[in-house]
Amino acid sequence: MFSRTAKYAIMALTELAAGDRSLKIRELAQAAGIPQPFLAKLIPPLVQAGIITSTRGKRGGLAFAHPPEEISLAETIRAVEGDRLMLDCPFSLTPCGGQEDCPLAPLWDPVRQKIVAFLEATSLAQVAKRRKR
Repeated sequence: MFSRTAKYAIMALTELAAGDRSLKIRELAQAAGIPQPFLAKLIPPLVQAGIITSTRGKRGGLAFAHPPEEISLAETIRAVEGDRLMLDCPFSLTPCGGQEDCPLAPLWDPVRQKIVAFLEATSLAQVAKRRKR
């Protein structure tokens, strides 16, 4: 259901939220178990979405633009995938978003809405806290 891109974004930001300092891309990739080149491609959309900041230089690194308690999993996924999450349908190759002519919309839409609600209500900090256990 979730793309590798979305999973890696959540894994990386959860790892960043679990720490108490900024991290270099290399450090974050290693800690999260993500290939560094893949993580490097995720950074620009996360910065553009205002989720993280990226500072170059010796004292630079990746840090949250605002507290991870305020960043939902849905926001993270949207940053790297756009609205695919809201429009994806496991029964169609093209995004349908619950169109009236979709015979499966009445079955799938309630499930999709619950998944989206869960992702909206769950913060990176909550996941990071559970990860530490």
